[in-house]
Amino acid sequence: MHPQRRNSLTASDFQFLRHASHVAEMHDDHGFDDDNFYNEVECFNNDMDLFSHESDPYGSGHDSSSVDTTGSLPPSQGAGGDVTPPKAPERKKDAAASISGLNFRVKAKKFLSKNSQSKLLGGNKSRSMYEKRHHNSGLVWHAQAVCNDYFDLKNCTQEGQLKQRRPVPIIRASQFFADLEYTGGKWIHRAPLNGWPGLTDLEVVSITGKVKSMANFRIRRYWNNDTDQGTRPSFPENLRSCRITLAAPKFSLDGWTPDSPGHVWWFNQFNETCFHGKNIIDNFRSLEAKEGVIEATQVHHFAHRYAKAKEGVKDRVVYHSAILLEWSHAKHCTVFELAFLNGVGGWGGRSNWQEDSTSGHPALLKNFPAYMIAPWNSSLAELRIVDVPYKNWDEFSVYLADHEGPKGKSDHRFFDVTKIGSAPVTLACKTAPSIATYLCNYIRHNREYHEESRNCQTFAADWYRLLSGDTHVKPFHPLCQILYHHHEEWFMYDPPEEK
Repeated sequence: MHPQRRNSLTASDFQFLRHASHVAEMHDDHGFDDDNFYNEVECFNNDMDLFSHESDPYGSGHDSSSVDTTGSLPPSQGAGGDVTPPKAPERKKDAAASISGLNFRVKAKKFLSKNSQSKLLGGNKSRSMYEKRHHNSGLVWHAQAVCNDYFDLKNCTQEGQLKQRRPVPIIRASQFFADLEYTGGKWIHRAPLNGWPGLTDLEVVSITGKVKSMANFRIRRYWNNDTDQGTRPSFPENLRSCRITLAAPKFSLDGWTPDSPGHVWWFNQFNETCFHGKNIIDNFRSLEAKEGVIEATQVHHFAHRYAKAKEGVKDRVVYHSAILLEWSHAKHCTVFELAFLNGVGGWGGRSNWQEDSTSGHPALLKNFPAYMIAPWNSSLAELRIVDVPYKNWDEFSVYLADHEGPKGKSDHRFFDVTKIGSAPVTLACKTAPSIATYLCNYIRHNREYHEESRNCQTFAADWYRLLSGDTHVKPFHPLCQILYHHHEEWFMYDPPEEK
């Protein structure tokens, strides 16, 4: 434990809260609205994780680089695409000494009450992708269609071919519009978009472009499915690129397939199986019938920073929290964490809890269903569960220690590993199917991800509170504690029916 780190913050740490509020206001001003053309989702992906780890959405501490068709990470291409997010304030050398945790929280709450606290709490849900519906559809995606002679080394190979699996999918306009088919009153793109297997059967919602006005640029809508259904969508004349808004089937709001709701996946590396959603529960019930009942016995709550070759100011306040669970069979343990939706499938199948994370083809990527390989979405969450080959915390802590240290030639992944708490699991119903049911309920009650109030640390605190019965647990970092509201009830009850 590091009580000094948890209970005191420097003056420049408080600046981060102001920066976060500015970012929240910017998100609302330039949210996921068709009328804000070049506000790409990577603004969120790259540099706005002031309170948790998810600038590295697969949770491995690698450089933020996008994935090509092989799943490898090019060393020079940033994950944020063309948009450069605002930089956090730098720490001044003569910054004041630490402020007490209590004083900080009082000042922070006063500041938040005056500066868009509702935005930080997620009060303005319009910026969440799943809240923006189009004809009762599912997740909304944006793609960039470009002319045939488009060439930019950020998005093209030396030979002029478009790079595959970009964070914001990019496609030649001639190819995209030729692949459209009209069915059920909708224009549908069936083929995988930009090489993403998870982006299929997408409905075209609108086509917008950036055109010159007298003083600046304005956004013009060239096609909309509300008013132009009878007209085939086409590439706007005199433009070199346009933005296409697409909508996935409705079930995508609640899971990767219609028959298995819940954005949660569980990977067993021993038999190399990966189940998701309700299928996890069914699988454990089947195993229970064959092999007998297994129960959760011990729970551990821990946090860490990410290994960096050189830590910046923000890196010193960015912590990731997770839960380790021991089982009655004493064969292995399981790690539980919350992060960006599609953060592993969209980043080459890498996970910190897998030894082969840095290999070209990790086991996770090999065992992920194709429909789970899609761009990450930083406004929505998923639960990730990975079985690890350690029988208890003592064995697992050796693994953490082996990978702890500054990032360099060694395979260092963690820094400042802190064990927050350990306790026996006191739940009456703690079998594997029950554990899976709790997790499906939790993610379906709230699908959103907010870096300030709904992140890895808030989930870890909720999960530990439920499993251990310790009602005093809070998120690890004081910044997360400010907006924390515990929600153990989400684990226990079925989610409300979708209206």
